[in-house]
Amino acid sequence: MNKKLIAFDIDGTLINDEHAILPETLAAITQLQNEGHMVMCATGRSLPLAEEVLNESGIEHAVLSNGAVAFSKGEQIYSNPLNREAMLKLVKVSAERKIDLVFNGLKETKLNNPNYNPETKIAMESFGQALPEIDETFHERAEVYQIVALLDESKMDAYVGKFPEFRFVRWHEHGIDVLPHNGSKAETLKFVADKFGFAQADIMAFGDGNNDMEMLAYAGVGVAMGNGKEDLKAVSDFVTLSNNEGGIVHALKEYNLIQ
Repeated sequence: MNKKLIAFDIDGTLINDEHAILPETLAAITQLQNEGHMVMCATGRSLPLAEEVLNESGIEHAVLSNGAVAFSKGEQIYSNPLNREAMLKLVKVSAERKIDLVFNGLKETKLNNPNYNPETKIAMESFGQALPEIDETFHERAEVYQIVALLDESKMDAYVGKFPEFRFVRWHEHGIDVLPHNGSKAETLKFVADKFGFAQADIMAFGDGNNDMEMLAYAGVGVAMGNGKEDLKAVSDFVTLSNNEGGIVHALKEYNLIQ
């Protein structure tokens, strides 16, 4: 069997609804690594928000901020920051519409509004993390790789059709990711695969959300979690059990990657 590149989304995939990695999933990751497969996370989280999961799982490779950054064994190997001019325009529009923003830098994540809306707290704490530290000027001095804009559909007219430099992916009823127009987990996963010599057929990717769509469609084997979006399941090669039911282990056994 060829060695595989296996990529796991974090929220709703690698961790369960209690924000924990199942023991059998941890054991499977160790087995895959011991057998020479390359295991990585591919997540919308920034490095500060992903670090705890990476450390606990022993995973040393990661696609972060929905593909804007990639690390391998502590070394940054890929970078695709947001267009600065367009970002500043988006900041201005967001302030006018009272939309809170979270900025993902390379190793820092900051919230821009000390008087944030209640919905901001709900959305940001939905994946088991505290609100980021508040810094109103972080985006003015740091390179930004992804913005989390905290808004519901009623305010999307502030952005739609006005920012060709960006694409918008909703992950919560009160939250969207703002990404480079040419950026995605899939594009960065392809970069990683090329760098480390993996054929497309030897890539396996797991996910549950809208931001996993391109990645699962690109991978040789795309696995949708049982708790995943129906549109995602439609583009996947295999629908496994949910993140609470050992879906990762179930799929790995189905494809004879673990015993």
